Amino acid sequence: MAFFHGNLALVLGTIGLVLAALLRRLSRDERLRQDVLGALVWFSIFVAVRGLTLALEDPLPKPWHAYLRAAWMLAFAFGTVRLLVALVLWLRRRISAKSTAKIHRDVADFLLYLITAIPILKTQLQLDVTTLVGTSAVLSLVLGFALQDTLGNVFSGLSLQLDSPYKVGDFVRVGQHEGRVVQTSWRSTRIETLRKEQVTLPNALTAREPITNFTRGGQPVAIELPIGTAYAAPPTKVKAEILEALAESPLILSDPAPVVFTWGFEDSSVKYVVRLWISDFAEAPRVHDEVYARLWYRFGRAGIEIPFPQRVVTMRADARRPEGHRQALLDELDLFAPFSAEERRAIADAAHERTFGLGESVCTEGREGQTFYVVVSGRVSVRVGQPPREVATLSRGQYFGEMSLLTGAPRSASVVAIDDTVVLEFDRPHFEAFFAKKPQLAEQLAEFLARRRAELTSGADGLANQKADAAGLLTRLRRIFTA
Repeated sequence: MAFFHGNLALVLGTIGLVLAALLRRLSRDERLRQDVLGALVWFSIFVAVRGLTLALEDPLPKPWHAYLRAAWMLAFAFGTVRLLVALVLWLRRRISAKSTAKIHRDVADFLLYLITAIPILKTQLQLDVTTLVGTSAVLSLVLGFALQDTLGNVFSGLSLQLDSPYKVGDFVRVGQHEGRVVQTSWRSTRIETLRKEQVTLPNALTAREPITNFTRGGQPVAIELPIGTAYAAPPTKVKAEILEALAESPLILSDPAPVVFTWGFEDSSVKYVVRLWISDFAEAPRVHDEVYARLWYRFGRAGIEIPFPQRVVTMRADARRPEGHRQALLDELDLFAPFSAEERRAIADAAHERTFGLGESVCTEGREGQTFYVVVSGRVSVRVGQPPREVATLSRGQYFGEMSLLTGAPRSASVVAIDDTVVLEFDRPHFEAFFAKKPQLAEQLAEFLARRRAELTSGADGLANQKADAAGLLTRLRRIFTA
């Protein structure tokens, strides 16, 4: 202990103070900065008390010298312990990329403080801590009863840390509370909910509640969504529509692949359960929203009814589009110029209105297609290549898919809705009757398609090959519609 009696202790304590201040100032590791703060406080106390001791050494009575000496020795020892523990934990994080729970750091600090305090108190103040503990059994009993809840939380916290059902950063459910763990301490565990609320749970309560960890080991976590459809919809068709909708969501993992189970026959619907996997359970509300929104649009296009029990019958008039709006739209398109007004009316009446939500695919590049689309409202993006590159944006009155419909060619681009979009969908059978009655329509449409392709081709070669292209298109039209 003679080491502490010279000025060397003051020099070392000042160095420790400067080092702790520099680490807190310059380090980018937030955990290290927090740990070093304790050392900075202890070294500051040491320098202040040691300086006061040197300044008041003569005026003060001799009995006070021992107390001041014990005070700056304890402050120096505690500051050194705090600084060394902070550096050791920092090195552990750098080497193993693992963080240490706060309760473990507190235990290490407490034990080291006790180990260093006992000899200082015994040599400077002739205070035997072990004897003091043994002679205060009655006081310990009284304090134990008074602090039983606090002590229960402390021992429950130690038990939780030893069992390690979660760590900071995990997304958990404790009883009725659900959120991400942001802090664990002697007394409590603090979680942050999806609404950014912080809930502090006493460790004694946490130890008694069932704990569900949704992110243990960084593995994907599954969620299940119930869906009901009308009895008229075949299960095979329903499952196919659901799986196609899930495949379009970037939040849903493809490995493990989603699965759909036919779960039961309810009073008014067939119940299905969709099990899908996501990488972060915090995204579950967004996945719920996206899946149900996509299925509403997809079920509507596929004619799959979503039933619900009726309690009140409400008579209302449906909001319908103006009569003849379809034919008016076709009258504006150059593609339908070869057809008469009566023929355009018949084609318009046979068309189907389809609604697509934001981000849904209308058609996919490279796939076969026998449908043709006219945009009624909203907008769609035309994309080609991999990764997809946008080449055009189509809105009301513009059309796409005519080459696949009329010539059988694969889709030359992918089309994705970028708004809530309504389109008119035309099938190949709509045109077969007109080609059978008026063969000249095939020639007129072949010339139109060839002219449009030539206009899109840069250079003079596009116009020069227009006639040959028209002949080829006419041959394909006749082969498709007269087969």
